[in-house]
Amino acid sequence: MPSDSSVRPTADDGPDPAGLAAAAERCVRDAARLLASATGPLTVAAKGRFDPVTDADTAAEEHLVRALRTAVPGSAVVGEEGGGRADPGGVTWYVDPIDGTGNYLRGIPLACISVGAAVRGRLVAGCVYDLSRDECFSGGPGLPLRIGGAARAPAAADAPTPLVLTDIPLPGRAGQRELRFFADLLDLAEVRRIYSTALALAWVAAGRADAACNTGVRPWDVAAGAALIRSAGGVYTPIGDPLPDPHGDPVPPELAPAFTATAPGARSRTFGRRLTERVADLAG
Repeated sequence: MPSDSSVRPTADDGPDPAGLAAAAERCVRDAARLLASATGPLTVAAKGRFDPVTDADTAAEEHLVRALRTAVPGSAVVGEEGGGRADPGGVTWYVDPIDGTGNYLRGIPLACISVGAAVRGRLVAGCVYDLSRDECFSGGPGLPLRIGGAARAPAAADAPTPLVLTDIPLPGRAGQRELRFFADLLDLAEVRRIYSTALALAWVAAGRADAACNTGVRPWDVAAGAALIRSAGGVYTPIGDPLPDPHGDPVPPELAPAFTATAPGARSRTFGRRLTERVADLAG
């Protein structure tokens, strides 16, 4: 990436959130082109029983780490595949090179690249790129939500029943409480399970669904999506304490192991409060 695309500091010598969002979008689009140009079968390994990783994940993350550090010299990167250490006094990128690897591996068009930016422990920008639809969502608190490179006002859904995106109960964790939660949710809302948390949050930010919720998430799953929700004027509610950083560094409060998120609008907020109570009870 050329040096003239580096993010410029603002007057207080802090990074410009709009510049970070733009840098994330450039880097994510480059990584998407890398994935699209790959040929041959994928090499697959298992991090867990329901958690595959492919050589595409690794290659995309390595590319993103280089590109993001070039865009913001001295920035830190915490990635799903390669780990990394946050910089509590500077810029930290939270990277999921392919969110929805299981879908991507099977050719199901529900996977994305997710990059969120935190400055001094505060989420300020995010970018989610839908790999199948060539659709890019970017923004952050106080920034306009951009979809496909253009600022868009979220289109609030006007359906009689809320639409919720969730992966609860998670594969391998379908206990009685999780199954009861899901059964109760089906009485309250339409439900879609897409197995890509970042993409679900981007769709809520865009007003395509009323709410999203999940448990068992990691920082790279939600960093970008949380920024998009707040960019759109929606409500992102972290549930539980942030996962402890292995190095003891501060973690943005949004990066908790469970969440609810709602689209803009009074109806979504009212439903979101009920949903948050139920998810908090499940996660408690």
